[in-house]
Amino acid sequence: MEIRLELFVLFAACGLVTLIPRILPFLLMHRLTLPRVLTDWLSFIPICLLSALFFQNLLIARSGEFPTLSIIHLAAAIPTVLVAVTSKSLSFTVITGVVSMALLRFFQ
Repeated sequence: MEIRLELFVLFAACGLVTLIPRILPFLLMHRLTLPRVLTDWLSFIPICLLSALFFQNLLIARSGEFPTLSIIHLAAAIPTVLVAVTSKSLSFTVITGVVSMALLRFFQ
């Protein structure tokens, strides 16, 4: 396989475009201290993102209809939420969700 300079430059540019928005905010904010109000507000972002992902998979949207509940996703979500609340461990929660979804799809 031939390595052409144009492809190498293209891949390097793509890597830079990918890295800059991920690294630049950390470099710029490294020495700054944010006000307490802003820090408190930003602390809600992870739970909002996770909730959006959770409900996006739990609800099935069809054009012209109300969203319906996905029973298989709800059945997998119940033990996952219980493990999340009781253990407070992200690893156990993810493992529980993956295993419960795999079992439900296997026996469906």
